[in-house]
Amino acid sequence: MRPAETHPVVISPFANERVRQWPLGHYRELIEIITREHRLRVVVVGTRSQRACANELVRSLSSEWVTNTCGDLSWPDLIRCVDEAPYVVANNSGVAHLAAARRRWTLCIFSGSHAFNEWMPRGPFVVTIVKALPCSPCGPGAERCPNDLACLTRLGAAEVLTCFEDARREFFARAAADLPSAPPRPDDERQAG
Repeated sequence: MRPAETHPVVISPFANERVRQWPLGHYRELIEIITREHRLRVVVVGTRSQRACANELVRSLSSEWVTNTCGDLSWPDLIRCVDEAPYVVANNSGVAHLAAARRRWTLCIFSGSHAFNEWMPRGPFVVTIVKALPCSPCGPGAERCPNDLACLTRLGAAEVLTCFEDARREFFARAAADLPSAPPRPDDERQAG
């Protein structure tokens, strides 16, 4: 089966702190769902220093479906990729905020390390997924998290994608019903199971 003839989904699996980074294994599972079930291509974005880690992420995935562009894109190229993507998936990182500012559908996977209502990307097409635990927002950081980053590790790929798709479906249903042109909730944040 060949990918759909559309621009690829942009996946930015890195953040500047490990405590804000959804596990790469979860990103791998998400990429597999996107390519297998949705028949969409994926482009992984990041810096040159993140390339080796991204190589591990995409290893054994078909290059027809998934491309590692870490370190290859200029800033204007990244903006063009974001602008053309059906949606962008990222941690609470610069790419999530860029996509939100460009009014692109954005799935932001937010760790419990920071108060999501204060730091999440903003915009009518942003869906922020957070697993709010009693310990969040935390202070210790990733290296000392007594719960082994449960706020991220307990968010599964299928669960995250389902929440995102549900929010988009609600948005389009409201638009089709010609209700007020607001999204389901401003800066929709979803509590994962």
